[in-house]
Amino acid sequence: MLVLSLGLHWAFLQTVAWTGMIVTYSRDASFKEAVTKTFDGEHPCPFCKVIKKGRAEEKKQEQQQAKTGSKLDPGLVWQTVTIHFDRAHDPIAGLHFFAVSRAYEPPKPRPRGVLDGNSARV
Repeated sequence: MLVLSLGLHWAFLQTVAWTGMIVTYSRDASFKEAVTKTFDGEHPCPFCKVIKKGRAEEKKQEQQQAKTGSKLDPGLVWQTVTIHFDRAHDPIAGLHFFAVSRAYEPPKPRPRGVLDGNSARV
């Protein structure tokens, strides 16, 4: 709903139209010429014309609504909320700073691995 209320759908559709125009125009000319033709305003595609007409109709409807004095109603309803703090709550689990990190000691002597410098080479 937010996208529609801000008119971002028109921007998305216009971007799609421009992309299509660049692809179409670049078939017959260089990319630079295709971009120039797309954005010069003299070569609108049918999709661009539909978008322009849709935007104009939407603006016309908005102006008519503003002229009739219709007030925008956001539809928000404010209600008071009562919060009760007299209930007993469960304790929040905290960090155990003094927890034992291991249940056993590491083996001694330390096992030697393949990448260990002290191991015998084959």
